[in-house]
Amino acid sequence: MIRFKKLFACATVMLIAYSPANHASTTGVLDSGNPSFVTETQISLANFGSGFMLLATNANAPITFNLENPDISVTSTTASFQLTAEFDTNGAYVTNSGGLRIYGELPFPGVPDLSLSGRLLTADLENFTFADDKIGFSVVNQGGFSTLFGQLETVYLSAIGIASTLGFSSAALITTSNPVAAGAVASVPIPGAGWLIGSAFGVFTLLRRNRTSLESAC
Repeated sequence: MIRFKKLFACATVMLIAYSPANHASTTGVLDSGNPSFVTETQISLANFGSGFMLLATNANAPITFNLENPDISVTSTTASFQLTAEFDTNGAYVTNSGGLRIYGELPFPGVPDLSLSGRLLTADLENFTFADDKIGFSVVNQGGFSTLFGQLETVYLSAIGIASTLGFSSAALITTSNPVAAGAVASVPIPGAGWLIGSAFGVFTLLRRNRTSLESAC
């Protein structure tokens, strides 16, 4: 549950409409639409049962949340990012085995002296895809504070040659002796991210706001 660090009379939350003109990026990661979470991660791939477990964490790196309209970004140095996913012996993703969790404290976008603490984003990872320099998942069952601003559609990790480094290109996964550094973005993809076209990543949808509930809450 999200806790408001400072009480206030009433705040109007505006839903975000997707626009390719607004985007976020980080080192080694393609531009993506907003809203988005952006951070740097350390990736490990280890034997797990008869298959493999992929783990990506931000290892204390800052996490930035970007709104789309107005163009507002806020950064947390205390939030944690964790992505986990299982793969079989042939390097195929075990469908719906993965999850994305972002917890911690984050300044409330556009509202000075107000912060949110707790579950910033939780989601299940539905489908998997990769290209030379990136691996990614479609996101479903999203929860947490980010649902106030719209639904994210994807999360991807990006670094030069990451698909080959981890063995996805050859369908023979390679366990890591040392973590692999990669940028991470959880967001709405823009059309320019052509590697996602034809995959199972959905179309951007807006959260319907229950106006009556909001007004009564205020």
